[in-house]
Amino acid sequence: MMLDLPADGYEINVKVPDSIGHFDIIENKNFDTVSSSGSWLISKKIIFTSFDSGAWRLPAFEVLLKKNNVTSRLVTDSLLVNVGYSPADSTNQLRDIKPVMEVTVSDYTWIYIAGGILIVAIIIVLLYFYFKNRKKKPVPVFHSALSPYDEAMKALMELKQYDLDNVDQVKLYHVALDAIFKKYYSRKRSKNMMNKTTGDMLLEIKEQSADPGLLSSVASALRGADAVKFAKYIPGISESGKNYSLIKEAIEKIEQDTSPQKQ
Repeated sequence: MMLDLPADGYEINVKVPDSIGHFDIIENKNFDTVSSSGSWLISKKIIFTSFDSGAWRLPAFEVLLKKNNVTSRLVTDSLLVNVGYSPADSTNQLRDIKPVMEVTVSDYTWIYIAGGILIVAIIIVLLYFYFKNRKKKPVPVFHSALSPYDEAMKALMELKQYDLDNVDQVKLYHVALDAIFKKYYSRKRSKNMMNKTTGDMLLEIKEQSADPGLLSSVASALRGADAVKFAKYIPGISESGKNYSLIKEAIEKIEQDTSPQKQ
């Protein structure tokens, strides 16, 4: 942009817009003034660039000249600009943007191996304490391949081999009757009652059964066994057989009351 003025002293203002479509302003330089033969040549350089290919028109710019409070308005010519791409480089040569840098490759193999060993060790320790502290499933009371009822019936059948005319065998017979019933009831309740007294056993049965006949039968049989165990009394054959029947009937009654069909 150039202006040829007849004299100096003019105030010049070029109104350049902030943005121009398809163009970017790179630099807006100051005025450059040259005096020659009484006239003044004023120039201003504005540098544009564009990234949009095609034909685009630079708009006219308004120029204001002011001197002695008198303002004159001028307008520059618009300018058609063809924007194209730079020709492609056909030499196919690689040009480094930055110099090649040496790369150091670190070997982390041993770190990975050590980390893997540490993880395995931690897992082993955790598994050790897990299995060590895990609560073991309790084994059923007096575990047997037979059901509590079948085991009791089998034991009662074996009592028939005892000689009730022999005082020593009579004692063993009643001790066995007491043990058969307590073991049966322990297995039914999943609770060891072998060391329970007769009174404790009767309280347990009373809490679980409302049948007074059952409680009376068990009480009579167990108290008779206690008398024999402590050498207070030696029953005859008929009384021993009666206690046998009471225990057998009590077991059958409890089994009937606790069977799935009954429940």
